[in-house]
Amino acid sequence: MQPSAQRDIPTQDLRLRSRLLWCRAFICMALGAIAIVFFIVELLDKQSIWMTFIRPLVASGLLSLAVVENALRAYSFPTLSEAKNDAETADKKNKEKTNWFIRIDRGISHWEPHLLHLGLTGGCAIIALYLVSANLSTATILTPPEGGLIPAGSVLLASCFILLVCERTLSFRKMRSWPHQSAIIGLMRALLSIFLLISSAIGLSTLSLTIAFWIVRLASLIVLLIALEFILRTLLAACVLPNSDKNQPFLTQSLIAEQYRWPLHPLLMLRKKIMQHFGVDVGKIQAFRLMGKIFPPVLCGVALVGWLVSGLHEISPSQRGVYERFGRPVAVLPSGLHVGLPWPFGRVISVDFGAVHELQLSEKRPEENANQKIPDTIEGPAPQESWRLWDNTHTTDQEQVIASAVNDKQSFQIVNMDIRLIWRVGLQDQDAMNSLYQTNDLPTTIQRIARQVMTQYFAHQQLDALLNEQRASMSAAMNAAIQKRLDNINTGVELLYTRVESIHPPAGAANAYHGVQAAQIAANTRIAKEKGYAASQGEAARQKAATTINGAQATAGERMAQANIALTRYSAEYHAWRLNPEAYINEQRYQTYSKALTRTPLLILDSQIAQGNESMLDLRQFSQPSR
Repeated sequence: MQPSAQRDIPTQDLRLRSRLLWCRAFICMALGAIAIVFFIVELLDKQSIWMTFIRPLVASGLLSLAVVENALRAYSFPTLSEAKNDAETADKKNKEKTNWFIRIDRGISHWEPHLLHLGLTGGCAIIALYLVSANLSTATILTPPEGGLIPAGSVLLASCFILLVCERTLSFRKMRSWPHQSAIIGLMRALLSIFLLISSAIGLSTLSLTIAFWIVRLASLIVLLIALEFILRTLLAACVLPNSDKNQPFLTQSLIAEQYRWPLHPLLMLRKKIMQHFGVDVGKIQAFRLMGKIFPPVLCGVALVGWLVSGLHEISPSQRGVYERFGRPVAVLPSGLHVGLPWPFGRVISVDFGAVHELQLSEKRPEENANQKIPDTIEGPAPQESWRLWDNTHTTDQEQVIASAVNDKQSFQIVNMDIRLIWRVGLQDQDAMNSLYQTNDLPTTIQRIARQVMTQYFAHQQLDALLNEQRASMSAAMNAAIQKRLDNINTGVELLYTRVESIHPPAGAANAYHGVQAAQIAANTRIAKEKGYAASQGEAARQKAATTINGAQATAGERMAQANIALTRYSAEYHAWRLNPEAYINEQRYQTYSKALTRTPLLILDSQIAQGNESMLDLRQFSQPSR
């Protein structure tokens, strides 16, 4: 019986080798057909849902190719020709030892199969990982399929049937000479589960695109985990020197695929490894058996307690919580510890309570030299946000179109402005609920509403008016308008202040605007100076004219008074002459004498004072003749 058994083993190995070669050929043809369909669909529509279906299929085909190649390389299949070659090789060993060129060639031939084995396994796993990672991206936008569901579903179901027949055949036909049979069976079951998931996703895509997408994600996740395991095994094998006396290592074993069995034995692989290395069967130890019996109820009890503890909710002092019971908000809870229904029947969503936020209306620009940014310290330079020079470009500036007038025609201008909103969620309970359920993204909603109000506010403003307007009044007007819009849609936001940091022309036009502004200031200064000079000259002329007029009026009045006096005197003299002409004439004579002798020294002698003695005049004291 022993010789016949030795003759049967090579026959069985040859049959297994031929079947693996046929399997590799079939996988290559199927993989080529799927790849052609993949590239055609990618050229036609990258956002089609067929791309999502085909990616895990191509990835699983690449992994299947790696598994078959590993099965062929990891197990030796002796043939008659190989035996003859071994005999010839043994005869030539002594000759090769003396030839250095032959030794180099043997070294290359020794490393070449090992590197090819590692490269094929790692390359297939990396390509599969790249393909399925696109399905796990959250930014995927899908369009519903327009046709071809029945042919694609039929092909996948036929493939599932073929895989099921192969898996059942390998499962019920044990081959003791093939140590990797259990690993191949687990990988075939994993491949069958992936095909079944893709088939169900294609069937459900007409009903619910979201459910189909999540099923495809599950299939992609299985492929991703198996590919990661293959890559890890390949990297570990690359750190080990190849041994020509042993077969190539089987790198496509998968712990995930080993779990495709019933009943589940998650620790079976660990038990086998311990038995293989230490010779100890953990399953026969009484302590481990007892632990195995106690572990399931203890685990269930811990899970139940943990689930009940999920009904305890702690709210920090700076927050408040909106309690949802069966998905419906029923109350707003203050800070502290609260008890409710466990998840998912009850949950608490935290909301800010009095926290003040600052929101920039400008879009944040990516900084080019983020690695060379100097940290802002007290001793260091001032941060860029504090620069207010117009000729510098600020990351917080936002461009805004405003009204303008060019040559008496309507036009527009572009200005840069930095406006920030200081806001918080309202302190009322209804404000907390509105902030959660009226909008998905509260800061984005506030930002968009504020931009709409700014566009309406600055549409009728000009640059000079904006630069000269008081920022306090501008802030108050915009704050009231934004708050009114927020209240209309019930956002529950309290806008505390609208801060206008800066308003100025763009940085490229700052120098030109400075020149225009300086010229305008100089022109206004000259105009004001000329107006002042004209006003001073006019005032001097008015003063001179008033002085002349006043002098003329005074002279005329004086002359009029003199004329009146002369007239009055003439009338009085005439009246006196009419009454007594002789007396009037004597009076006039005496007045004439007195006027003529007003400045002449006189000595009057009265001869009638002393009757007997006549007066004598001493002329010696008069040195000059009298005038």
